[in-house]
Amino acid sequence: MGMFDYLRCEAQLPDGWDGHELQTKDFLCEMVTHVITKDGRLMLEQIDETHLVPKAERPYPDEDGLLAACGMLRVVKSLHDSCYHGVVNFYGSDGDCWHEYNAKFTDGQLVEITKDR
Repeated sequence: MGMFDYLRCEAQLPDGWDGHELQTKDFLCEMVTHVITKDGRLMLEQIDETHLVPKAERPYPDEDGLLAACGMLRVVKSLHDSCYHGVVNFYGSDGDCWHEYNAKFTDGQLVEITKDR
């Protein structure tokens, strides 16, 4: 299994599926999240800040080892318009059925999403 990027699609998918764990290999495959917004823009989610959470505020403040590390970082994220021009293939599964789509963008604006396969 190779690397990929995540894709969250807020726009309506052609088959009505509301998949939330989608993937694509059409970008740099750095495990980052891209978002197709409801208004049809392809955005890149970026981490702007990272903060260390005090131990008392973590889910397991009295534990040691790995459990103590749970929830130790809080991140501040923002979306940045990628002004993408081209077609993005993305896909996911609901456990029973494979869903694959192509989203066409012109000058950064979503033109259409079609079902592939």
